[in-house]
Amino acid sequence: MKPLLLAAVLAATPSTPPSSPPAPAQVAQPSLTVPGGKFLRARSGNTAVAQMFAPGVAELSAAEKRVAWSLTLAAHAGEDIAYDQLGWKLVPAKRLLEGAWLFGRDAKSAASGFDAKLAEYLLRFYGHGGNHDSTTGQKFVPTFTAAELSAAAARALTAGAPYPVKDEAALKAWLEDLGPTLFDAAFEPQLTSKAPPPGQDLLTASSNTAYGPGVTLKDLAGFQEKYPLNSRVVKENGKLVEQVFRAGTPDGKVKPGLYAKELSRVIAHLQEAMKSAEPAHKAALGKLVRYFQTGSPRDWDAYNIAWLKVDPKVDANLGFIETYVDPRGHKGQWEGLINYRDAKENQIMELMGRKAQYFEDRLPWPEKYRRKKVAPPVAKAINLITSYPQPPAGINLPNEQHVREKYGSKSVMVTNVMDAAAAVTRLPLALEFSRTPQDREQAQKHSVTARKWRVAFHEVLGHASGQVDAKLKGKAPSSFLKEYDNTLEEARADLVALWHAFDPALAELSPDHDAIAKQMYRDFLVEGLTNLRRVETGNAFEEDHQRGHHMTVTFLEEKGVVKPVVEDGRTYLTVPDYAKMREAVGELLSRLMVIKATGDYEGIRALVQQKGIHFDPKLRDEVARRVKAVDVPTVLLLNSPRLVPVLDAKGNVVDLKEDATQAFVDQHLERSLLGRLSPLEARAAAVKVAASPDALREAFRALGAEAASPKKPAP
Repeated sequence: MKPLLLAAVLAATPSTPPSSPPAPAQVAQPSLTVPGGKFLRARSGNTAVAQMFAPGVAELSAAEKRVAWSLTLAAHAGEDIAYDQLGWKLVPAKRLLEGAWLFGRDAKSAASGFDAKLAEYLLRFYGHGGNHDSTTGQKFVPTFTAAELSAAAARALTAGAPYPVKDEAALKAWLEDLGPTLFDAAFEPQLTSKAPPPGQDLLTASSNTAYGPGVTLKDLAGFQEKYPLNSRVVKENGKLVEQVFRAGTPDGKVKPGLYAKELSRVIAHLQEAMKSAEPAHKAALGKLVRYFQTGSPRDWDAYNIAWLKVDPKVDANLGFIETYVDPRGHKGQWEGLINYRDAKENQIMELMGRKAQYFEDRLPWPEKYRRKKVAPPVAKAINLITSYPQPPAGINLPNEQHVREKYGSKSVMVTNVMDAAAAVTRLPLALEFSRTPQDREQAQKHSVTARKWRVAFHEVLGHASGQVDAKLKGKAPSSFLKEYDNTLEEARADLVALWHAFDPALAELSPDHDAIAKQMYRDFLVEGLTNLRRVETGNAFEEDHQRGHHMTVTFLEEKGVVKPVVEDGRTYLTVPDYAKMREAVGELLSRLMVIKATGDYEGIRALVQQKGIHFDPKLRDEVARRVKAVDVPTVLLLNSPRLVPVLDAKGNVVDLKEDATQAFVDQHLERSLLGRLSPLEARAAAVKVAASPDALREAFRALGAEAASPKKPAP
């Protein structure tokens, strides 16, 4: 493979700089030596940008296109919330960097390389939603200096950047305030700490903002949160207070809370989507509006129940959903995933939805923890239109156990994400870490399909399977399993996929089902090795998916059903007997389900601590060298397909055009802009920006300083 290096990132990425020279031509995309080479857009060191495509947008009806557009804007409108959740000063840091990029670049910076370094940092900053790696949680810092950024910020201020300062003295103070956030690797070094250093606990060692400064685990003992998913717990006058994320109700009965300004914009776009949505979908979106107004857990449940009962072609996951960033596993992070159904890839999802009870009845755990009446899940393949954070390969929601058990769930496989990831990273890695020529041949044939089957099982049947013990008295298992809940759940869902992989029912999908199942097992082990390369320093996993995966691989190795083999200095994980490996998979799966069902904190704590955290850094270094040698990127960032509205004379959306040429940084700049505008303003701005690179800078300049420094409401 011949990657585009940083020069190509610069060529494909920048908006027109202050001097407004002609925009550079689009750089030709490289061809990979594996299928799907069209996906790779750019490379910067170990990071690659891949393009997601959404050709089905053209087939949507006019009403569906209007819904898709408005939901996309709603997703953008909440992104500043997400950045604020990941760092105390990330939103102003984002404003500073955006201004420097749009208004402060220096055509004479070839000697220092500042513009190239800023491009590289913005790529990572946008890709990870801040200045911590989204997988490892470890902080990264720029390669440019504080002095270089200061000079760029001064140029930007002179050129009209919408900074919240008016003169150089105020700019200097602002930069000094943001300095530790941007440049000090030891300041807020870990996004989420599951293994805090001496003298700190899970909360004080984590740099996310789920809990206010000085709030400790000890403080929270006995504190009852009324809004566990969508609040920040802070200390006020020595007492704990919940700052609820809500816009407030129009009648004033529910007062605005934290993020009221941002959520009000989200609501405006949702209400615009409701104008074109079919009746049942409109009603569900109305319940989501109500939830964003009140922040009430009851309103969140009401929305999820309504959402489960509708299956529109254009759908969304919007709200405070996944809890991985909170070390306690309670607080939801802002998420905005907008999608449409992909009928061409739906076969596997339809099978699993249709046979959900069949598969549930064959799970290896005690019968009393199997669901007797599985509500047929909504299972479908989708393509993402837009995504924050970086998109997953599959989704199963809602997360609330009591809603799942009574009303079921929606499970999706994200086709355009999986296609891009398979082409750029997963298939090349499967080939590199296959031990024999026969294994490589099988990987070439079946790895892509095996990944889709695993994700389908993981989402449709994994997360949605099982029921908890009555002894929990209706409480969610997460309240007992605490910081280990997400680790358990991700491992459990993967094990469900591995357990069912050899089920004869899959012959309905392919005559090669047995070979695909074996490939799923081998690829799971390849992922166990290649996960190591993401943790560049240290010898411990912090992220829940990685911990769960490592725990499973370690368990299987200890059982002797997975054997490490070293040949020519290269380590491979092999499967001597697939039937015996499946038996061990069933043993661990049953153990995890019993732990979940009974809320056994000590049981999962022991498993994770003993098998899921620590690894051999020498093996990590070996894996990293091998991955580098075959030039497979360590970090894959995905570029969403850009939607450009077509307006009629009255400014109404009458069509959407897909654009797959927009560069990654430009895309996030445009999202940052559109997320701060009203529905009418956003439509007009999107059309202008698509027509002219200069329009983006002018639109940012028009935002003004007030928009650049939003004020947080009082709790």
